[in-house]
Amino acid sequence: MAILFAFGFTVSALVSAVAVDAASLYHERRLLQAGVDLAAISATADPSRAAEIAQSVLVEARLLAPASTDGLTVSTGHYDATAPDIADRFTPGGLPVNAVSVALEQSGTLYFSAGFAGQPTIAAAGLAAVTPEVSFSLGSRLASLHGGLANAVLSDLLGATVALTLADYAALAAAQVNAFAFLDALAQKLGVTAGTYDELLAMEADAGQIAGALASLTAGPARTALQSILGGSGHDVALSHLISLGELGSMHLGSGAVAGLKLSVLDILSAAASLADGDRQVSVNLGAGVPGLVSLGLDLAVGEPPQGAAWFAMGPVGTTVRTAQVRLRIKTQLLGGPVLLGAGVKLPLWLDLAASEAQVTAATCPTAAAPNGSATIAVRPGVARLGLGELSDGALADFGAAPPQTPVHLINVLLLKISGTALVELAQTTPVPVGFSSAEIGAGATKTAKTTTAVTSLVGSLLGNLDLTINVLGVGLASTTVLGNTLRALLAPLAPVLDTTLNATLGVLGLGIGEADVRVHGVRCDHAVLVG
Repeated sequence: MAILFAFGFTVSALVSAVAVDAASLYHERRLLQAGVDLAAISATADPSRAAEIAQSVLVEARLLAPASTDGLTVSTGHYDATAPDIADRFTPGGLPVNAVSVALEQSGTLYFSAGFAGQPTIAAAGLAAVTPEVSFSLGSRLASLHGGLANAVLSDLLGATVALTLADYAALAAAQVNAFAFLDALAQKLGVTAGTYDELLAMEADAGQIAGALASLTAGPARTALQSILGGSGHDVALSHLISLGELGSMHLGSGAVAGLKLSVLDILSAAASLADGDRQVSVNLGAGVPGLVSLGLDLAVGEPPQGAAWFAMGPVGTTVRTAQVRLRIKTQLLGGPVLLGAGVKLPLWLDLAASEAQVTAATCPTAAAPNGSATIAVRPGVARLGLGELSDGALADFGAAPPQTPVHLINVLLLKISGTALVELAQTTPVPVGFSSAEIGAGATKTAKTTTAVTSLVGSLLGNLDLTINVLGVGLASTTVLGNTLRALLAPLAPVLDTTLNATLGVLGLGIGEADVRVHGVRCDHAVLVG
């Protein structure tokens, strides 16, 4: 016989009532947790308004009454996923702010067993963090039209005919295209209609296809200049070395338009030239601009780009971009004059420029007060070594071996022999931190990190270190004799000419001697995730 209680319930009925209420509380607790998690994720979009955003989300979810904050606790701080102890990963009030914690406590509802138990309390807590993703590039300086040098370099490296005027280069530098719109246009040129951006970036495109994609997004002089490059296919470019999109690379083509993520058309062309898979060598004969200068020839070789790094990249702290190694050979011939017995003077030089590197070391998300966020980039300019020496064709292309540093015959005639050695090196052993404020990012500012070794004229420093060995009729003379001083005076006017030539050549590729240009295009914080 069933046992009856004063309230008229049987034991079995009581158990059933408690079970129903327990299930209801469990369901209520799940709804509360879902709402709190959503509030935490939403609040990371603007931590400065975290409490307001979280409260609004919970009201909309009918977990809070309008204008109520009863039982609600919201805190912002810094989340460090690398901390070994999980309890130490979130620091309330820590900087930079990248996480929001939301907790909500309220009374649960009992339907059948309220008379047998006190009012229950249910609570939920959620912690969401966002990883800022910085889009940035390395090497972004205007190519100067130095005696047709830019045209010659781009033509050979791209494998296409480039015959642009200075106005054309200015128009290309001023023209800006959206990075994702460029990739969408390039996909059309490649006949790709479906897939992700990463799948597109795993492909190759030739110079004509790249120029055509850029032309479809521009107008006026920039479009006209690009259309002049379309003839012929040109050399192929591995797109993964051109652009890296990080997590956004998994998005499908046509879905990635990001406002403000603009790239210079000239920057893209210059980067493509340095990455093209042709013979990667250029030879240019330059006009003589100094009295007594007979000839000036330049050979450029571009090394294979580093693996795993692109010219433009988007990603969190630790993301790295690198340039390729570059080697230059300059051959100069001068008239020696009567003091040097009318002998011709040779001045063979080589320049070795190692890859520059830039890495994101810190970033903060955009806020109402700083709509573009901020970022710090650690930049290491490539080691530059300028030497006096002969460089064979094999040595020019052999980036695995350092250029030789053997004495060079500057003058070699029957009665007079003068040889010399010289070497100058610019190296930055520690990265240079370069900070970008929200205003600077919004203005598209380009900053230059320079080596701590300041050299006004690299060639001038080299010639100043020139160690001469002089031999007349088999007799060795001191390097400070009239012959040595005359030779130095003859070479001195060459320094600014050769400095300009070196800088202009590297400028076509967006590079500099002993320095590296870096630009932050934007900071995104769109992908908040629950971390607790």
